[in-house]
Amino acid sequence: MKKIALLLLPLLLSASQDIDVYKKILELENEIKLLKAQVEENAQKRQSTHTSVVTIKEQVEQNTRSIDEDTTILEKIETKSILDKVNFSPEIMLRFNKFHYTTGAIEGENTKIYNNSNPALNGLQRRDEFSKDFDLAASMRFRLNMNFTLEDIKFHGRMLYMNSTQSNQRICILSRDIKSGTPGSAFDVDRAYVDYTVNKTSSTPFTLSFGILPTSGGTPMQYGQNKKRSSLFPALVFDMNTYGVIGTQKIAQDTYARLVLAKAYTLRPNFYPYQCNRENIDNADIIGIYGDSKINFLGNSLLSFGVNIMHDLKAHPYLGPDIDSSNSSNLGTIITYGLGIDIEKFQDSDLTVFAHTAFTTPHANNKRDDYKITNPVAGTTDGGYTGFTEADYASGPMLNKNSYSVYLGLKYDVTQDINIGAEYNYGSKYWYSGTQGAEDMYNKLALRGSAYEAYTSWQFHKYLNAKLGYLYMQENYTGSGWHFGEPAKKDAQQNIGYLNLEARF
Repeated sequence: MKKIALLLLPLLLSASQDIDVYKKILELENEIKLLKAQVEENAQKRQSTHTSVVTIKEQVEQNTRSIDEDTTILEKIETKSILDKVNFSPEIMLRFNKFHYTTGAIEGENTKIYNNSNPALNGLQRRDEFSKDFDLAASMRFRLNMNFTLEDIKFHGRMLYMNSTQSNQRICILSRDIKSGTPGSAFDVDRAYVDYTVNKTSSTPFTLSFGILPTSGGTPMQYGQNKKRSSLFPALVFDMNTYGVIGTQKIAQDTYARLVLAKAYTLRPNFYPYQCNRENIDNADIIGIYGDSKINFLGNSLLSFGVNIMHDLKAHPYLGPDIDSSNSSNLGTIITYGLGIDIEKFQDSDLTVFAHTAFTTPHANNKRDDYKITNPVAGTTDGGYTGFTEADYASGPMLNKNSYSVYLGLKYDVTQDINIGAEYNYGSKYWYSGTQGAEDMYNKLALRGSAYEAYTSWQFHKYLNAKLGYLYMQENYTGSGWHFGEPAKKDAQQNIGYLNLEARF
């Protein structure tokens, strides 16, 4: 038995060892399974993390696109909302003019015609001692007014288009040998500004305006046009296109004080087909202090006053397509003082009367402009530029004498739809008016002499009106609308009959 046990002992030991090995194998398999499970779990986590990252990235991109789309939509909605609030009001005016011009001798004037295509004119006086009956002239003006209010800001704009027949008989070139011009059409924006009232709830608010300013079409020009005034300033003192800033302070009920800081400029000549009494402003710094107040004086009255400074004034006379600013200089400063009163419902009647006056003081810097012809055949100046005349009045420094002007008028409402009116203005020998943006076709406010105008207007429809008028201007001195040169005595008359047809919506 012992022997059998001893013989079986190695086998039992071997079996015991096999059992231990088997256990170890099982344990190892379990560990491998556990490791595989962990690897798979980690892989799944990594995949899940990647998927989450991709998903988050896609969501971010989607949200970004959504935000961009929403922003675009909001911008479109806001733009549409602004456009919905813009008020558009068009104006169309068709005007016909019959113009006749006569001039006697001008002091110192002896300019002759040379090399004209019409031999019969050669050797005759060019600038004086002639009479001309101009062809019937027509002009068409279209204006689109725009305005809207957005929170505390008001916007005002105006686009302007002008077309005229004045291409082969330029009324503004008053000489025996009328020169041709380019076709008379032009398009521009002549107003674009915003008003911002700082303390709107105050009884004395302050308003800041900036942009292309409302500085043309001032009082009392609106009465002859049957409309509200379209400028903050009296026309006789300042009636010009500008860009810059205006500060308006309300002082009391219906009483305002204004400060303007601006640069002056002139619209292209095609916007002013008939205006002879004007210059093209190439540069001027504008500083003005103005005020107006509504008072109870003989009716509903507006008292207006102001001081306007035109500094470093550089301009050239509108003498035709071959005259430009090449020979212009900054000649100095002109200060204009003005006072006027407009009275509506005069003495509780249907009569409107107005009276304005202005006074100028020039301050020259001794520089000169020169449009005097020294080469009669070529028609050029000493500097080789195209000249205007051989007389002295076309050359010199800024005006050196004080001057004044008056502007009077009345309008009577015969019925609710029909009215008649009459106006008179006078400018002294050295009178210079900053009226380069005047809406008046002939810029009579710049005249050195007298102007008489009579008219009748008929509002034959809510949106339509007609005006028939006659304007007579007596020129006493040369250089109406010029800021330089020594005026010479002149005896000339302009006779203008006109018909306006206008639509305002």
